[in-house]
Amino acid sequence: HLLIANFKLAVTEYVAKIQNNFGILEQRIKTEEFRDFAIRFSRYLIENLNLNDVIKSVNLRDYLKNKRVPVDTKKLHGDFAKLKIIKILENNGFIRVDDKLGKKTTLFLDGTDIPSAKDVNYFCTERFIQGVNKPNGKPKKFDIIIFHKLIPKYLFEVNFYSTEGTKIGINESEYIDLLSTIKTNFKSLEFYWITDGNYWLTSSGRSRYLRLIEKFGFIYNINLFAKDIDRFKI
Repeated sequence: HLLIANFKLAVTEYVAKIQNNFGILEQRIKTEEFRDFAIRFSRYLIENLNLNDVIKSVNLRDYLKNKRVPVDTKKLHGDFAKLKIIKILENNGFIRVDDKLGKKTTLFLDGTDIPSAKDVNYFCTERFIQGVNKPNGKPKKFDIIIFHKLIPKYLFEVNFYSTEGTKIGINESEYIDLLSTIKTNFKSLEFYWITDGNYWLTSSGRSRYLRLIEKFGFIYNINLFAKDIDRFKI
């Protein structure tokens, strides 16, 4: 009885692993040493689960025609505000230079990153600024950076919050410390927080916003940034 109990326990754990990672079962089916398993598994699919009947019921032409690649909606939702800000910048004559920067991830404050005309409004995304670190000492990557006469000047973090969660508390603490660090140590840089979403319309969101205004003086949402876009032009 002990042997049977241990066997059932092992099988249960094995099934749980397969459910989380089908590759385990796939490798077993493909392995030549377990050819009998592949045969038994195929028989189970055909005879017990009636796989042939299921396949026959599928209109293959329509299935292939309408099949779509899954979209990472979580990432798309998280990037929504940033994509809107990028669109606003481009619609107002700002030139995105991510391609010109190539694999260069860290920008310097000496104007050598972009060998282009000084009278053009440039911006880039997802870059570090030399010497600007998080409170924990690690380099800080900014969502958007706007240049002034080829030199990085306006640094932005962009977020969209539908509901209250732990992330907003982490962002709040980091951005307050970051604002203080930049004001104290980098006189040529200006840091802004652009945030939007239904969360800010809730009672807790409004209370948090009023607290943050005391620290930041001003916080943008998408519409306010669009109205104030000329402020960041040369």
